[in-house]
Amino acid sequence: MKSIDLPANFLTSLESGSLKITCDDTPSINFTATKDSRIIDIIDIPIKISKKPGIIKQLSEAKDLAKKLKQENITLEIRLQGQPVLKLGQKANPKLAKIVTLSGDIEITDLKKLKKLSDVF
Repeated sequence: MKSIDLPANFLTSLESGSLKITCDDTPSINFTATKDSRIIDIIDIPIKISKKPGIIKQLSEAKDLAKKLKQENITLEIRLQGQPVLKLGQKANPKLAKIVTLSGDIEITDLKKLKKLSDVF
């Protein structure tokens, strides 16, 4: 099993529902699934992760996940405080991001916010 299979299988097997994660009674992450859409909204990040790969490496590692989501007709949207940052899969429209990601299945919606997220993760 490839390392990408677990997240892809998790995201494709969900059909509907929501999950809210809090830290000290403060909202941190909201996850919502509908038929063909999955949204991860990062409200607050209460932790820091050290020794993380750079943004380019993170995006290149997301290519397989994005491809699998597109095959399943699913779009994963990553948001930061409600604002779209990144789309993977079916409804991604990469435009110039295709040069950076080398994928037609990843769209960078807001580069500044993506950089902010990559600084944490």
